[in-house]
Amino acid sequence: MSMQILSEILKARVAESGERIFCSFQDQQMTFKELYDRVQEVAGALVEAGIEPGDRVGLMLNSSLEHIELYLAIAWLGAISVPISVHLKSAGLELLFNSCSPRLVVAERRYADAIRQAASETVSSPSVAWLEDGTNGPGEFHLNGLLRTSRAVRNAVIRSFDDPFMISYTSGTTGGPKGAIISERYRWVGCKSAAIISDAQPDDTYLLWESFYHGAAWVTIEMALRKGLKVHMVERFSASRLWDQIAEGGVTKLHYTGGVVNIILAQPPVESERSNTVSIAWGAACPADSWRKFEERFQLKVREGYGLSEGQNFTHMNLRGVVGSCGLPIEELDSWIADQNGDRVGPGVVGEIVLKQKIPGITMTGYWGEPEKTAEVLRNGCVFTGDLGMVDDENYFYFKGRKKDALRRRGQNISAWEVERVLNASPDVEESAVIGVDSGLGDHDQDILAVVTLRDGAKQDPIAILKFCAEQLAYYQVPRFIQFVDAFPRGPTQRIMKKHISVDLEKAWDAEKAGVKPTRTA
Repeated sequence: MSMQILSEILKARVAESGERIFCSFQDQQMTFKELYDRVQEVAGALVEAGIEPGDRVGLMLNSSLEHIELYLAIAWLGAISVPISVHLKSAGLELLFNSCSPRLVVAERRYADAIRQAASETVSSPSVAWLEDGTNGPGEFHLNGLLRTSRAVRNAVIRSFDDPFMISYTSGTTGGPKGAIISERYRWVGCKSAAIISDAQPDDTYLLWESFYHGAAWVTIEMALRKGLKVHMVERFSASRLWDQIAEGGVTKLHYTGGVVNIILAQPPVESERSNTVSIAWGAACPADSWRKFEERFQLKVREGYGLSEGQNFTHMNLRGVVGSCGLPIEELDSWIADQNGDRVGPGVVGEIVLKQKIPGITMTGYWGEPEKTAEVLRNGCVFTGDLGMVDDENYFYFKGRKKDALRRRGQNISAWEVERVLNASPDVEESAVIGVDSGLGDHDQDILAVVTLRDGAKQDPIAILKFCAEQLAYYQVPRFIQFVDAFPRGPTQRIMKKHISVDLEKAWDAEKAGVKPTRTA
């Protein structure tokens, strides 16, 4: 299939299989033809609200068929989608509005206070189109009103493969959020890779549980348009209802992110999991020690990859099932591991994952309005990912954590991911998050706090956890503090959001106060 922009893909799909079901959601079903007609009507509503090619349109909505229609209508008009997390409050929205100056934000009225507050603090405040009817303030519309007074847009705007198509905001660990500019060319390659890693076939049904402010959700939607396959959408991820939802939708392919695998495995067995229809679970960050357990319990194949907004939806794919590996670079990219000086290192050495395009324009174009931050990541035609990795003798890549998620303790650099991996293997620990806390020794020195949730029935036994860590880790990697919590704050892909964890060292167990110290072996 030759490269096409999204509006052309939609037209081609309708011509080929317009009467096929595109998406089921709650008690609704929509065919590709119904989607096509609806996108043209919604595009008319957006034109009525003043949208022109190149305008940014924010979407602050939960999962719904209308959300998909709006996204495709923005592409139809040659405008630029800006997915917005529904969890943002006014301060976060203000940063985003000031960054990309959206002409319009389409949102649910439940977010009205935060949006109005942010808009009042923004230099060029956006208009707002509410999804629901109701009372509108100045510069506000409601979608049904726009639909009633507008005419459908029958002809899509033709744009180049390298025009901005989406701005995907990454929640930076330092500073404000940065908006990665995604082009049609980037997304074409991303959908192609997702189809390969998940072995997409026209008779497949993909479960869609991710929030739409996460890129993985849109890749699934666009892959459905490219392949003519069906999407079964649910409001949100539910580990307890997962296999029932899969049965209801006849789901054959399941997307995961690292945290999800262990959350699913922790559920008690249910009847619906035994006869499940899923053949492939595809995604990223599957814990190595859960990989085979997941495959065997649910009788499916794990297909692991690695990607990032700045690089590609998938930059590496593991199609051979090498446990723990995110695989080999996709054919459009070269990749290697670099040391702190930027020089390549050989097998077995941990360093930064670097990507180099073989075809120009397939990684992000840059960060919107941030040339200096762009220059830190895009250098000499390469993407410096900020992620740590290693290769083996066959050039298979292994993710080893994030450079920014590293601690410095008594002069030693420590990967939080490495410590978490050991903690999560401890008999009593369900899941963990490792955070650096000020040691009081100056020079940015940190102590390690392990925030943990316990498995069902496990008792709080910090000494047992510490001993387990001391057997597996260097003495300087062993946590000093252990804080027990009932649950973690999570993002749209169920990843633990460390910055939202309430750290309470007063209530945490302190190894130093308890007189327990890991032994130095050298």
